[in-house]
Amino acid sequence: MFDQQNYINNYIKDNYKSIKVRLRKDNALLINKIESVDNVNQYIIDLILKDIYENRVYNFINNDILIDFDISPKIEKLIKEAEEADLLNDYGLYMNLAYAIDAEAKKEVSHHDLKESQWNKLARRYCL
Repeated sequence: MFDQQNYINNYIKDNYKSIKVRLRKDNALLINKIESVDNVNQYIIDLILKDIYENRVYNFINNDILIDFDISPKIEKLIKEAEEADLLNDYGLYMNLAYAIDAEAKKEVSHHDLKESQWNKLARRYCL
């Protein structure tokens, strides 16, 4: 017979990292906030991600060069993936994504969707 509870427990154990959070009972401010959110897990995940992205330090990206122009959704997606690979210090994946950003930017320059100066800025930021 199929043991559904065992299957669920094993799935959770294999695919999730559990953490325990302890709050002092006299810390009413924190307890009230935690009780007021709909999904505590998502709330904590969002706070951690916000902290990561606000305080990020890149390994390969030149953060002194800012992208202050509109980019296509395709390049935006590649940039997001490259920044994540950089934060994870995954050089191989990062370089593949950086080359993909460059290739897509070249294509958009040839279609006049992106200026050559913007392409150069992307190449300098993503160290190509």
